[in-house]
Formats: sequence, C-alpha cells, structure tokens
Amino acid sequence: MAYHAKNSSDFVGLRTAFGGRKQVVYDANGGRRVVLEICDPTASEAQIDEALKEGINTSNVLRGVITALRARDIPIDIAS
Repeated sequence: MAYHAKNSSDFVGLRTAFGGRKQVVYDANGGRRVVLEICDPTASEAQIDEALKEGINTSNVLRGVITALRARDIPIDIAS
C-alpha cells in the first residue's frame, strides 16, 4: 500500500524489510526520506493502512502519519 498526497508531492508507503520487519517510508519534495520502523511485528496491516490514508490527507503528512499510528497504539521508531 502506498499513497501520494493530492496537494503536494509527499508519498507514504508500507514495505517489508529484511527479516519481515514492517517499515513506513515517507518521501517529501526535495528528496527528503524518513523511514519509520513498526516496532510491533503483530501490528495489523489494515490498521497501518488506515493510518497512512489518514496521514496523507493532512497538511503535514509526516506528522499526520505519526499521529495516526500512535492513535492506533502502533509503536514506531525512526529508522533513518
């Protein structure tokens, strides 16, 4: 699952890293990339997807995604 913002060039997506770890990738205009590590391996992909959909529609996409993940009690860590 991946989403592009309607009013900017921001992008968020979910990927599975080596070993099955889930990561949310945020790319912003200008090449800025932030990778959020999902710390709970049992976190529901459906809940993560809901959080990405919610966050991509906010004016500050990264903050919106982080807030939406935390609201669903999905623990994260900044990987990069």
